[in-house]
Amino acid sequence: MKSFFKAFITTIIVILILALAGIAGYFYFIGNEDINKVDQGGEDLQFLMLGVDSLDSKKADNARSDTIMIVNVDGESKKVNIISIPRDTYTKIKGYKKTKINHSFKYGGSELTLDTVNNLLGTNIKYYVTVDYRFVEDVVNKIGGVTVDVPIDMKYEDPTADPPLKIDIREGTQTLKGYDAIGFLRFRKGYKDADLGRVKAQQQFMSALLSKMKEPKTLIKSPLLLGSYINYSENNIPVKKLVKIAINMRGIGTEDITTNTLPGTPKYIGGVSYFIPNENKTKVMLLENNFK
Repeated sequence: MKSFFKAFITTIIVILILALAGIAGYFYFIGNEDINKVDQGGEDLQFLMLGVDSLDSKKADNARSDTIMIVNVDGESKKVNIISIPRDTYTKIKGYKKTKINHSFKYGGSELTLDTVNNLLGTNIKYYVTVDYRFVEDVVNKIGGVTVDVPIDMKYEDPTADPPLKIDIREGTQTLKGYDAIGFLRFRKGYKDADLGRVKAQQQFMSALLSKMKEPKTLIKSPLLLGSYINYSENNIPVKKLVKIAINMRGIGTEDITTNTLPGTPKYIGGVSYFIPNENKTKVMLLENNFK
């Protein structure tokens, strides 16, 4: 998968995690305490988000993370700020020489990557979530698909893609199941307004997915959906903390999410292409997005 698509999918995953945790909250607190007492606002959550092609990171701690993001969920403003860290970022990894930041996942999994990111940025983020991209496909299947207005006939095939890609979706209103939903998001060619058309299509999908997650019939499927999260992720966020944050953020929409990329420039060192962060601009971006 291309890095842009992976970053977009990871953003969807952040939304799904908050949505699923919010759903879980209604069951977690039933009979224990009034949900309105839990929803007091003001509590924040910052975590590292890693996207991988296989969560055989329970087997595949030897794989590299393709998407690395830090996420700030602000309970007071009810906003989510995301900063993407290019996987080629040149940095020191504890116990190893300076190299690309995504090697840290291969060397020591999520915990070493979290340590590496904190050392790079001067942050004190305590939590991580590592998710297999197949999580999105699995959730979409379990909620019965997502209905979107497909703007054009989408036909494309690339057996050399990773994973292999075959898209065949007709123009018009369609309810897309998991595989076709991913194809819809990955489709790039043929839009009248080029990349802008693709961005509009992806935003439409994200909005439709959020709406579907809020439907009462989705609540009934919560055990299956939470099973998807368990099967396709690993994290160290305390359940109660995640649930409380998610309940507070349950009205979140795409307009409440801001995404940025770590500032810097590409550079060749020893014949290898790296991304060199701009230290001063990075400090400003972290402050503007309330990272600590």
